[in-house]
Amino acid sequence: MFDTSHPLYPIIGQWHAKIRLAWEAKRKLFQDDADECMKFFNGPYDFLYGLKTNQGGKGFVYTGDMSDAPRPTFGMTINKTAELVQLFGPALYHRNPVRKVNPRKQPVLPPEAFGVGQNPAGMLLFQKIAMKSQAQQTQDQARAALLEHYLNWTPAALDLKTESRFAIVEALIKGAGLLMPEVHAPEGSTLRLVGSFNKSIDDLVIDPDAERLSEAKWVALRYTEPYWQVEETYQLPPESLKKYASGESSEQQSQTASDPNGDYNRKRGITNDTLTYWKVYSKMGFGGRLSGLNQAPDAPLRQATDPLGKFLYLVICEGCPYPINVPPEITAALINIPDLTMQQMAQQEVMRRCQWPTPYWADDAWPFTMLAFHPVPRQTWPMSHLKPGLGELKAINWIWSMLVSKIRTACRDFIGVMKAAGEELKNTIKSGGDYEIIEIEQMVGSIDQAVKFLQHPTFNPEIYTILTGLMNLFDKRTGLTELLYGLSATQMRSAEEAAVKGEQVNIRPDDMADRVENWMTDVSRMEAFCARWHLTGQDVAPAVGEAGAWLWDQLISASNPGIILHQQEYRIEAGSARKPNRAREANNMQQAMQQLFLPLLQYSQASGDVVPVNALMAAWARSIDLEAGPFVLKPPPPPPMPPAANQAV
Repeated sequence: MFDTSHPLYPIIGQWHAKIRLAWEAKRKLFQDDADECMKFFNGPYDFLYGLKTNQGGKGFVYTGDMSDAPRPTFGMTINKTAELVQLFGPALYHRNPVRKVNPRKQPVLPPEAFGVGQNPAGMLLFQKIAMKSQAQQTQDQARAALLEHYLNWTPAALDLKTESRFAIVEALIKGAGLLMPEVHAPEGSTLRLVGSFNKSIDDLVIDPDAERLSEAKWVALRYTEPYWQVEETYQLPPESLKKYASGESSEQQSQTASDPNGDYNRKRGITNDTLTYWKVYSKMGFGGRLSGLNQAPDAPLRQATDPLGKFLYLVICEGCPYPINVPPEITAALINIPDLTMQQMAQQEVMRRCQWPTPYWADDAWPFTMLAFHPVPRQTWPMSHLKPGLGELKAINWIWSMLVSKIRTACRDFIGVMKAAGEELKNTIKSGGDYEIIEIEQMVGSIDQAVKFLQHPTFNPEIYTILTGLMNLFDKRTGLTELLYGLSATQMRSAEEAAVKGEQVNIRPDDMADRVENWMTDVSRMEAFCARWHLTGQDVAPAVGEAGAWLWDQLISASNPGIILHQQEYRIEAGSARKPNRAREANNMQQAMQQLFLPLLQYSQASGDVVPVNALMAAWARSIDLEAGPFVLKPPPPPPMPPAANQAV
């Protein structure tokens, strides 16, 4: 329960109410489908055959009375979701992409536009502007070189490949994945690094009033950590947050387990008492304008919080009446102290503590980059790649389970034996060898009338036709065509047919790969801005050297943030993140060697320039996993000095 006597109780309580509304909106638009897709990927697989409720239209819903619905005795899962992840994942992200940073090009203007050739003043103006532009271009090129080198150094140091793979897998299964650029300080080191780290999409809620992420006025991210760690991070008194943390008692654990929203509210602490809290990033101020507050503009709460600005950052947890990132004595001083000077000092301290850690709002962005393959118009939440095929996937699983259950039943053998046949005949049938002679003393009628095998009726072959049709429909929905598996139902009759099929089968993976590369471009842009905001030359010296560290302080740390955001162009080298086709690459390089090696060798012998031929041999060696060092040519020695020069020396 909140401490209703605290002056900020109305605002903090409304923030929690808005988070619950956002969570409910997310659940309907995104989370229910995401959770269901995740169950198909990693279980629990028995969820599909539970007949307790119809889950409000979600899950595998039967019509009529649920208790009368047929339930297979053998529940199985055809894990097409795992196939999707294993086939698409490696094609979307194979290695850390090559990041490119270039200064934005300025237009080339004709000198005549300045009056050059018509009056001396025009010439002087043109020369002055040209010299200033050249100096600015030199600085921009140095700035771009530093950023590019650093942005290509940190991915390996901070394992961006693993973090990105987690986000891509979540995007494939659930519909969206996140990376968050953050400052990382290794334990026991004063060095600070900037990298991007995965945060589950399950922990994000977005302003439910927005139809696009860029239109949202606030977002919130959920975290669960030991309460003492949160106290250390935000410099709060020891044990001050313990009463808001989840305990380890069996009673508390059972309450959390029985609560359908238990995972939303908190996670159970197994080795520590954990605290679930939210980081709220607001573009609408401290919260004085939240609906439901009923605060007039001249109310004390509005007067105290409105001057704090629009772009604020709050850390809140259920039950705590004040933001965790602001000590309670400071928040109380906003309203309770009548002295105007003291109140202004309190406002300045709150503003300092509630600023976004990195002001991504300057780029109209949030502190994360979202990867979504299928955005939905007029909706902040995207659609899962699996959602269009969920109906077919459920039907496939249920039909296969019913068929396997039918096999389990049909595999049993029943033998009908007349009582008059005698015990000896019955015993021989039950336990005789594979070749037995049975003597029958007397029998009325034929032996078929005394002994009869009871057989189940055969399966209706139309069931398999329906099942095949459903699997084909699901494969079309998701792109799991036979060519992705390296299979083909029919033999291709020409190279042109193979090329057409290959082009068509790659339409969907290529589009998804383009989205991944655009996403990684945004990630590099945000990392560059985060590095500008937090790092000094001392932090980047291990990556760029002492000279680069000095220039970092001069050209990046001291620069206007807008220069980093708007005067530099960030991009990912095309295809640098995708898994290469080794056979095709080797074949292409073999053809290139046949066509280009001899002309380039002749050029190098005539000019002494061995760079082109060495580059060709290096690419060829890389395509077949060889070390290029032994094959490269050394540049020729410089020509001898002329006799006159020797005499002068």
